[in-house]
Amino acid sequence: MTTVSSTSSSTAASTGSSSLIASGSGTGIDYSALIEASVQKRLSRADRIDTTITANEARIAAYEDMQSLLLAVNTSLDGLRNRSVSTGAGSNLFEERTAYLSGGGSTAAGDVLSVTAADGAETGTYSIVVEQLATRHKIGAATTASQSAALGQSGTLTLGVAGGTAVSIDVEAGDSLTDLRDAINARKSTSGVTASIVKVTDSQYQLILTANDTGKAITLDDGGSGVLTGLGLTDADGGYANELVAAQNAVVTVDGVRVERSSNTIADAVDGLTFDLYAALPGQTIGVEIGTDLSSIKSAITGFVDAYNAFRAFAQTHQTVSSGGTAGSDATLFADSLLRQVTKSVYDALNAKVTTDDGGTLSLASLGITFASDNTLKVDETALNAALTGDIDAVRTLLGLEMTSSSTDLKLLRYDRSLGRTDFTLDITVAEDGTLSGASVDGDASLFRVSGNRIIGNDGTAFAGLVLVYTGQTGSVDLSFSQGLADRLYTTLNGIAATDSGDIARIVSQLEADNTDMTRRSDDIKTKAEDYRTRLTAYYARLEAKAEAANLLLQQLKYKESSDD
Repeated sequence: MTTVSSTSSSTAASTGSSSLIASGSGTGIDYSALIEASVQKRLSRADRIDTTITANEARIAAYEDMQSLLLAVNTSLDGLRNRSVSTGAGSNLFEERTAYLSGGGSTAAGDVLSVTAADGAETGTYSIVVEQLATRHKIGAATTASQSAALGQSGTLTLGVAGGTAVSIDVEAGDSLTDLRDAINARKSTSGVTASIVKVTDSQYQLILTANDTGKAITLDDGGSGVLTGLGLTDADGGYANELVAAQNAVVTVDGVRVERSSNTIADAVDGLTFDLYAALPGQTIGVEIGTDLSSIKSAITGFVDAYNAFRAFAQTHQTVSSGGTAGSDATLFADSLLRQVTKSVYDALNAKVTTDDGGTLSLASLGITFASDNTLKVDETALNAALTGDIDAVRTLLGLEMTSSSTDLKLLRYDRSLGRTDFTLDITVAEDGTLSGASVDGDASLFRVSGNRIIGNDGTAFAGLVLVYTGQTGSVDLSFSQGLADRLYTTLNGIAATDSGDIARIVSQLEADNTDMTRRSDDIKTKAEDYRTRLTAYYARLEAKAEAANLLLQQLKYKESSDD
């Protein structure tokens, strides 16, 4: 009996990187190549989407870099805009004040006193003489041989300071100096008196009472028990037995006017000024000049130049053309319309001129700031110093926002955009009960609405973003606004770079949304392609199995035919 032996060939079908292997007894076709080609054809759509996503991610990163640079420019400009916090600024450097001290003879003026000026304090000069410092009242008890031995005194003493709240301290015969000190200090926040122990010699200790505040005398009473005299705090007549430092007020003269206070910090002598006294110097005059803090303004101006130049370098990188006339390798935003808009807006703002009341013109060159050949800014420090020290009001006009009103009853509360009209007459109506009832310009009452004592420019009008406060009567007020270079540029850049609502934020948000949608589509294509790979692999596996079976049958038939012969 003839035996026919056959071995079935194996077929591997899988997804991923595994290959479908065709046996020699089957078709001999490279199914893996066929499957991979078919799957890759479907994946090519996902590849194109992924390429777009990658390009969008690069644009998002570039936009965020641009946004960060523009926000840095605006940070440097903020204090130069001559705006208060209520009108949209974080600070107003033109309102910040500094004090310059001079005089004092052989003693440095700064060792005698310091002067702090509040924002908006009146500028001017003052002559100060520190006649005497305020002191803390200090008295001592009799010395004892030990700070821990019993004092042998008993009774109740009442302790306080002039004008304060006195407290009662019970003293027992077994109390030591330490016990008495601790009892007094337990009530010091109420009494205003602190106790301490001084080791006078190896065998002498003394209790010291000190008023917590300057200029306030310590008050003592024992109700006739004699405990104060026994402790050596008062004499037989009830006076201080050992007054170490008398209580006294600070005395200064300001422009010849005598000022006396209980503290060495005087904040109510001149509006906006705080004097901190360190040493008495009778007969020596200290000159105090209160002026605009020019150093802070200068730092902000030079900081702006640095911030602008950093943005300019960014813009140049993204506008670079290669030698072949195409966009440079780092020019992600090449030919980008927003970058072109920003570059032009910044350039136009910096080249603007501001007209002064006398008909003159101011520009960046007035500050010694000019454009270099590559459109970066450069500063002539000598010219900048001269502008700051020569006419700070002109610098304020050039850079900041200024409002001129014919009525002191009208104040600017907010102004967060660029007005369509900068000179106009506001006609205001107030009802008989004093309620603000309306405001109009050229007879048009639709331009403003009122809320309480506020006059608010309506959106869609030339006065949108303007909020005024009026406390007067029915009448007309002439208003004039001057928007300087710093304020104008800040307003422009804020509309572009504002974190939540600027143009860049909107573009980035849209790109991120697009990427989210495209990632979903790409993932869907890839999932379907892998499903297709699985189905195709299984299909070809079945074909190969059938081919192998047919080939085996053919071999069997051939064998039988040869056997029959």
